[in-house]
Amino acid sequence: MQDGQSDARVEQARLSERKPGRRAPRGRPQPGSRPLLGEMAVEAGLVQPEALAPALEKQAHWGGPLGRILVSIGAMRVADVARLYGRQRGLPFVDLQEEPHETSLASSERLDFYLREMCLPWRRRAGETIYVAADPDRSRAAITGQEGRPLPVFVTSPRDISRTVTRAFGQALTDRAIFHLRRQMPESSAAYRLSAPQSAFLLLVALALLTFLATAPISLLSGATATIGITFLLIATLRYMSIFIGLLAEPTREELAFSNYGVPLDKDLPVYTVMVPLFREASVLPILATALRELDYPASKLDIKFIFEESDVETYEAAKALRLPDHFEFIVVPTSFPQTKPKACNFALPFARGEFLVIYDAEDAPEPQQLKKAVSAFRLGDEKLACVQAQLNYYNWRENWLTRQFALEYAAFFDLMLPTMARLRLPIPLGGTSTHFRTELLRNAGAWDPNNVTEDADLGLRFALHGYRCSIIRSTTEEEANCKLPNWVRQRSRWIKGWMQTYLVRMRHPVRLYRALGLRGFIGFQVLIGGSTLSSLLHPFLYLGLIVPLIESGLAGDLTGLTVFHLLVLVSGYALAVSAGLAAASARGLPQLFIHTLTMPAYWLLLSFAAYKALWQLVVKPFHWEKTDHGISRMLPARLKGPVSSQFVSPH
Repeated sequence: MQDGQSDARVEQARLSERKPGRRAPRGRPQPGSRPLLGEMAVEAGLVQPEALAPALEKQAHWGGPLGRILVSIGAMRVADVARLYGRQRGLPFVDLQEEPHETSLASSERLDFYLREMCLPWRRRAGETIYVAADPDRSRAAITGQEGRPLPVFVTSPRDISRTVTRAFGQALTDRAIFHLRRQMPESSAAYRLSAPQSAFLLLVALALLTFLATAPISLLSGATATIGITFLLIATLRYMSIFIGLLAEPTREELAFSNYGVPLDKDLPVYTVMVPLFREASVLPILATALRELDYPASKLDIKFIFEESDVETYEAAKALRLPDHFEFIVVPTSFPQTKPKACNFALPFARGEFLVIYDAEDAPEPQQLKKAVSAFRLGDEKLACVQAQLNYYNWRENWLTRQFALEYAAFFDLMLPTMARLRLPIPLGGTSTHFRTELLRNAGAWDPNNVTEDADLGLRFALHGYRCSIIRSTTEEEANCKLPNWVRQRSRWIKGWMQTYLVRMRHPVRLYRALGLRGFIGFQVLIGGSTLSSLLHPFLYLGLIVPLIESGLAGDLTGLTVFHLLVLVSGYALAVSAGLAAASARGLPQLFIHTLTMPAYWLLLSFAAYKALWQLVVKPFHWEKTDHGISRMLPARLKGPVSSQFVSPH
């Protein structure tokens, strides 16, 4: 741009900002008599006249600016709306792709200000800094406060602001995504595997075990047997208790909020951010895009972020090919270590505009009313309610034995165990997807740990340490169950490794943890997080403790006390766990799975294999994120054909 042209635009911006009491320049609209944006769009040929009436109807129902509604229904591009906005107000429009900002004017220290106000210092002309903003009317006062004097403000599109900030401050955003939690709350970061006291404690335990092995092997064997049996029984008992508490106890206020109190009118609903981290997900992206467009929520109030890794060109191009409306924003995360989902979410979090925020995975298909149910829960809950977890299950549960076992496990966890934890006011290990947050409290708690490979399980515990709480809502998101064993092992070993990381992080300060969680919460943490992980590791030894003595003494021989103990533990533990599986299948409305509860012990052996892989990786590759392949189910083609919302299996 030539300096003379820029000076003219500065003068034009000054004239547009005259105080209401002054006479407006000839030929310019008087305040309050601006041309209507819809009429301008039709006149410019950007919108067909027959498309304007439905948009105006949605505006009456949804509330908010017409331009945002036109963008959200795909009738206009966001850049065209910004141009009309500038013309309507007599302000120059700047395309930051063609006329980039002067990088020396912007500072990474003001990054949050730029994103909060959706503005940037653009260029310096005639001795003044010119700002660009997505909404100058809203941002002008904040810019004046930041700079200490009124400055000219031109118009640009919010998409250009986001892209420019990502390009100009990519390193600062990456640094924050990786190191913010480690710097602000180092005791909560999994970047450090063991604290010095933990290392010393484990060394003492190892020395004690070696001493007992050399001096009292029988006593050591008896103690180990008791530990294995008690751990297994505790987990089985907790599962059995979840039948009565999860199904029969009084639901929480949040669970009943939507059915009892409904939801605010669409025009009163807040902006809701939907974040979807993606990596090599081109095959399942159409399912997710369809599900998000079927959400029963005003599209103009959805702030949807597709988050791509810089190296994943295939998924990025697949998303572009879907030709989604412009309220689907693409954020590209620069390549850096660790390459994990939580780091990608941290990178995108500063761009989130919503009062609430939800994370979905690439293969997810949430129930259409899920966001409204979450809003109802947050509105009814207290200010300490930081997160509500939706239920998860699988659309391809009937595909093979592995998917049926996976569906049983998910039903037991999300339909029984998590309601039990919520109703007992215990800390909830969140599920990694369909987790709905108050955005402000998420930021206050340090967001996600980029080094923890089950980031939301860790975050649920960290919320409790900050005095916040989590609950659940009755809404299901359907996913694709792993139908191939190698893929399942990769996914499950990562999950178990993440629970190991979470346990080690939280047990750095056990006394502090006890004081924060209370006795009941502390025991719940030990049993669910610590006990489940330990049970997966020790489960094969229950078989050995039973089979080896039987082989040595013969089936007709006398059974020792240890052998009887192992037998009782196995029988009672399996009976309790199978009962929970039956109840979960019944609650989910899947009686076809009843017979498959009998083969759950075989599935648990697979869990043990994955647990030992997780333990090995915790030592050699603690932050490695093993990618789960999606889109491999033979039921995927049918899933791609029809509306996602018509395919739900909801719990009774």
